[in-house]
Amino acid sequence: MKLDADFDGGSIVVLGETRAGEIALALRTDSASDHRQWFCFRSFGDIGERRAFRIENASECELPNAWDGYHVCASYDGETWFRVPTRYDDGALRFRLTPSRRAVTFAYFAPYSHARLRRLIRRTERSDRARVTVLGETVQGRPIPSITFGRDSAAAARIWIIARQHPGETMASWCAEGIVDRLLDPDDPITSALLEDAQLTVVPWVNIDGGVLGNHRTNAAGFDLNRAWQSPDLESTPEVFAVRSAILSAGVDLFLDLHGDESIPLIFAACCEGNPGYTPRLHALETSFLETLALAAPGFSADEGYVPDDPGEADLTLAANWIGERFDCLSLTLEMPFKDAEAAPDPRRGWTPQRSISFGRSLLEVALLSVPTLR
Repeated sequence: MKLDADFDGGSIVVLGETRAGEIALALRTDSASDHRQWFCFRSFGDIGERRAFRIENASECELPNAWDGYHVCASYDGETWFRVPTRYDDGALRFRLTPSRRAVTFAYFAPYSHARLRRLIRRTERSDRARVTVLGETVQGRPIPSITFGRDSAAAARIWIIARQHPGETMASWCAEGIVDRLLDPDDPITSALLEDAQLTVVPWVNIDGGVLGNHRTNAAGFDLNRAWQSPDLESTPEVFAVRSAILSAGVDLFLDLHGDESIPLIFAACCEGNPGYTPRLHALETSFLETLALAAPGFSADEGYVPDDPGEADLTLAANWIGERFDCLSLTLEMPFKDAEAAPDPRRGWTPQRSISFGRSLLEVALLSVPTLR
């Protein structure tokens, strides 16, 4: 059996074979950082050959409690993903599979490659419904594309949706792809109605370097982009600097920041209740949006998630908090699970790229209903 992690998004350290016949592995740290959680590698061998793996340092990752109830993702073709039996004990993550094909990819979650982003951008550029803008460059010089739909007028509500500040949270890019593809459909009545009254901009992947390098949390310079919104700079966090500058220039009435949560088996939102400028109007907007989303999106919970911030105690380095405070607007962080959505479980597959895409499509329905009350 051979293992390979030398590809876009690949990350694992091979230690050797254990006495129990398992392949011993280790999680690699992010670039210039102590963070570690993401893994993605390919295994090549004989069909029907039992393949067993043990990630020895799983307890040394950023969120070791996230392994409880977690099952590793696997795919033969990179498109359809399923879960394999996994257990976490004695600080190690152990999983095994007897594959029906020679090659199989194992990952923390289904990877979303830079090549796939480029295909999405090319698909968008062929449409007369959208325009692509390069907002800036990453630490390593990769362009950061945004996709804008709708007319540019003072009357149009400004909606911004950004994804994947944390590169290992690949479900965010899958979700953004679902949003973009639905907006590209000229026969979709929901998006046609939405674009009558709103201009919507999607940034499908903010932390491109981190994803290509196989990082989980940080960019190529070792910084967590979702802790940089108060004072980004062109050296360490140019990705945030570029996106933030574009939003400051265009304005925003609704901001959604797409993420994945390692521990909580739900889709949920983090709100801005701790912002100094939080008002009853914003609370009403949040409540309406989340209650509508719970009806539109299977697996979403409007009632569960992170412990709310105390009044005035929000961390304004986070994107949604900073945007909500700066623009006095509806601003939310939306989290999808690495595990499954307990409210709508799928034991064989757990949360998947297809479910992320579907969730993105549902977000547009809720955005449409929200537009009249945003200002």
